[in-house]
Amino acid sequence: MDKVYKHPRLGDILLRQRWTTSRISLSVKPSGEVRLSYPRIVSTARALRFLEEKAEWVLQMREKVAERAMQGGDYTSAQIEALRREAKRVLPAMVERLAQQHGFRYGRVTIRATRSKWGCCTSQNNLSLSLFLMTLPTHLQEFVVLHELCHTVHHNHSAEFHALLDKVTGGREKELNRQLKGIRKNLRFRKGEGADLERIMELVADAQNWFRVQGVDQWQDGYPTQEIISSDILSGSNYIVEYNGVIVATFVLSFAGEPTYSVIKGRGWLNEKPYAVVHRIAVADECRRKGVALEILHFVEELCAEREIKDIRIDTHRDNVAMRSLLKKLGYTRCGRITLASGALREAYHKVLM
Repeated sequence: MDKVYKHPRLGDILLRQRWTTSRISLSVKPSGEVRLSYPRIVSTARALRFLEEKAEWVLQMREKVAERAMQGGDYTSAQIEALRREAKRVLPAMVERLAQQHGFRYGRVTIRATRSKWGCCTSQNNLSLSLFLMTLPTHLQEFVVLHELCHTVHHNHSAEFHALLDKVTGGREKELNRQLKGIRKNLRFRKGEGADLERIMELVADAQNWFRVQGVDQWQDGYPTQEIISSDILSGSNYIVEYNGVIVATFVLSFAGEPTYSVIKGRGWLNEKPYAVVHRIAVADECRRKGVALEILHFVEELCAEREIKDIRIDTHRDNVAMRSLLKKLGYTRCGRITLASGALREAYHKVLM
């Protein structure tokens, strides 16, 4: 029996439960379709737990096939034809559905093996879509289709075009465009391991030096120590960020609460619901000011959404202007000041996810 499961991060997952299947397995097809196969004697809940454990692997595999498609990858003619058939089945129906939903009118829809761009719209409002769109997650396929449909109204990339695209994507044009084109597609997030400790401490040293040069009295007392980082790794709260296979950042994400947040001076927290807390973000010097910290916080929001956690708290030094500006940009509210165990004061921020 086959059915489709809508995963909050991965999109549509085809669930295939068979008597002839002997184990739980995941596969990512050349079209980008994800299949979760499992035996009849295994419950769907257990199979979905397996999917959660392998979510990062699925994202990595999808990005690999997408990058291979747009960079002249080694697809066989049979694989390309399979993508073409899937694209013809899926994309015209998607165009029709989104056009009706948002009131667009268009001409013909053609599917081509274009590698240089995802799609285009002619002056007659005919749409041409790349069959390699099928290597993308569903929500990015829809973003490309909406982009081309907006060109049926504005045949340019004017402010009016971007305003319309932002409207039909629910205010997410920049975020979706970032996912499609930005640094994020080359970043890999994973849990930290003991073997990463030396590199993490190098990142901490980079951050300490950067704070010192900027005149920010943060992490200048030897914090965080190797013992603290080791504890983060053992607790499973340390995360590593890799860029093209090289570790370029680290951070801590915990859902266990933060004792120093129990007392806050100022307006106070926005609510007292369960929350995630982000600590110890450190980015390599060579990747500073390239959006890595922004991507970390976007990733945190994705993990929170998976756990149905709506609240995120974080603190930073009052002189850390870069982080405070980023938190403001992302919609965090300054709630007051908290006192660390060391006695140092920190600016406290809180965001409630929609």
